[in-house]
Amino acid sequence: MSHDNKLYQELLKQKDEISRQKKEIIESLEYARLIQTALLPQPSSIHKALHDNFILYLPKDIISGDFYWISEQEENILFAAVDCTGHGVPGALMSILGITSLNEIVSEVDDLKANRILNKLREKIMKSLHQTGRGGESKDGMDISFCIYNRKTKELQYSGANNPLYYVR
Repeated sequence: MSHDNKLYQELLKQKDEISRQKKEIIESLEYARLIQTALLPQPSSIHKALHDNFILYLPKDIISGDFYWISEQEENILFAAVDCTGHGVPGALMSILGITSLNEIVSEVDDLKANRILNKLREKIMKSLHQTGRGGESKDGMDISFCIYNRKTKELQYSGANNPLYYVR
């Protein structure tokens, strides 16, 4: 076998290995997307809480650092639109941390105030990521718009981190 032919055969072998690994990675990401999507609110539960709504969710990658969240607490509807730092796997992991943290916080608080919930979320994320708030640490976090709408009083509370509120009547 000539030297060129050996190189060519080795190249084909490496190409096949790369293709196999790529397939495994994509299959893993697709499965991760199923898990991430399962954590998002179902359209039926959103429509039940907020009749006139739409969700624009167009992840850039297979998995995403973006998520939306909703919870009903008596006469209150709590909802959020969130953009986590990072794309792909790091962003998706942050989104899962954000969803589970919001669910925990809302189940534990008695006084529903948007700013307090957002502060508790910040504390929980920092604690989970072992951040102290000092310089030199990773800047992992979330840009979030968080609202609480009271159906009885028609009052809307808003608190945000790097996301303004646009209110249209």
